[in-house]
Amino acid sequence: MRLLMRHIAILLTLLFCSLPLTAHQFSTANLTMEQVSAEHHKGAIELSLKDLQHTLKLDPNQNGALTWGEVINSHSLITSYLDVHLEVNTKSDECDIQWDENISLTDSYGERLLKQPLLIQCRGDFNLHYSALFETTNNHKLLVNWSLDDGQTQAIINNPDAVWRVAASSNSSWDTLVFYLYQGMIHIWIGLDHVLFLLTLLLHFKWTKPTANQKPTKDNNFNLKSLLWLVTGFTLAHSITLTLTALNLITVSPKWAEVGIAISVAFAALNAITHWIRHIMMMTVAFGLLHGLGFAGALSELGLSKSHQITSIVGFNLGVEVGQIAIILAATPILWLMSKRDSIYKVTLPLISGIIFMLGLYWVWERI
Repeated sequence: MRLLMRHIAILLTLLFCSLPLTAHQFSTANLTMEQVSAEHHKGAIELSLKDLQHTLKLDPNQNGALTWGEVINSHSLITSYLDVHLEVNTKSDECDIQWDENISLTDSYGERLLKQPLLIQCRGDFNLHYSALFETTNNHKLLVNWSLDDGQTQAIINNPDAVWRVAASSNSSWDTLVFYLYQGMIHIWIGLDHVLFLLTLLLHFKWTKPTANQKPTKDNNFNLKSLLWLVTGFTLAHSITLTLTALNLITVSPKWAEVGIAISVAFAALNAITHWIRHIMMMTVAFGLLHGLGFAGALSELGLSKSHQITSIVGFNLGVEVGQIAIILAATPILWLMSKRDSIYKVTLPLISGIIFMLGLYWVWERI
């Protein structure tokens, strides 16, 4: 038994140590454009500075610290690279792309993005071909949000060989719903902080019922009704702040929202061991409001569809909910198997909670 417990402890430690320290690990570029005249489209493309550095070797002295001066000096290299990997054309002609020199840096979940303004001269329907960064990054994609005279259209380009047709018409309600539902699912799956917070909620339950020989405890014995109420409370809470933020009815600094989410992960993990707060529904709802602010940050990066604004919010909320259900369904059998042996569960519960607690503290420090 001791040998089995030791092996489980080692396995869990290796598993959690292999997790990325950054809460959101993905390679995503954003292209946001707006039609300003019959043949002119103005906007910007945002690319991960880390990805650009890795691909183009922007750090000339190779000291690992990329300065703003080095980025400025590499501007022509960056635009030359984009000239090759971002093409816009009609059936008969290549559209002209002008790169503005007024570049800047933005922050997305602790990752620095280079914002490159651009102007595209193109009339009528045209095609977009994007192939940057695919050869040097994993799971890279470009999120496109294009406002046209008669509507708005969105797309996800995750294949360097794909060609997207930018038509002078807006997406349908169904297309908009599917696009934002997919983005909601992806956001929670790639957001390690959201995933671990959900896991800590599950750790508050005692997954096997006490036998007749066991003394009754104050633990939250698992039952489906309690779990459904808990998930519903979290969903309603983050849906409220997500919707209010998306409609610009409330405004909270994204930085401090992310700090609050990190605190929620650390506190919930600690509470799974200490049970300071036994009515975890109150804790879940309170922290759900914080997580909604984080989801709203992701939604604001995508932008709401101007022609289907409510559909965008509903689709994203539904996507987050579907993603949550998938996480819970995946974690539940594992937790139930672990709790079959009380001696094993007494080791694994504090071990998992402790690792999540340390990750939460690290994210608080990183985001402040």
